[in-house]
Amino acid sequence: MREDWIKDLKVGDKVVVESNNYGKAITSVEKITPKGFIKTKNGHQFNPDGSQRGGSSWTYSFLSQLTDEVLLKFKKKLVNQCKEIDFSKLNIDDFEQILNISEK
Repeated sequence: MREDWIKDLKVGDKVVVESNNYGKAITSVEKITPKGFIKTKNGHQFNPDGSQRGGSSWTYSFLSQLTDEVLLKFKKKLVNQCKEIDFSKLNIDDFEQILNISEK
């Protein structure tokens, strides 16, 4: 069943690709064909209803909407991953990039 948010998608919009094997990933819409088929920047292709185009019954993916709640969960996960960084392994250029990003 085609949901309203899917038919309102535009190139560049952020979406969530959910996979039975790989969890969730945030990506953006790269192309939408005139018939409504969707290609994402991470290389997945979807039918107009958000179901995976092609693939197999062993590995399948589907599109879901990127909501504030989903985005917050992703951010919390990334913050926790950042806490595990061994900063002693970084070089000066890495630190400068981190500082430039954190000043935004």
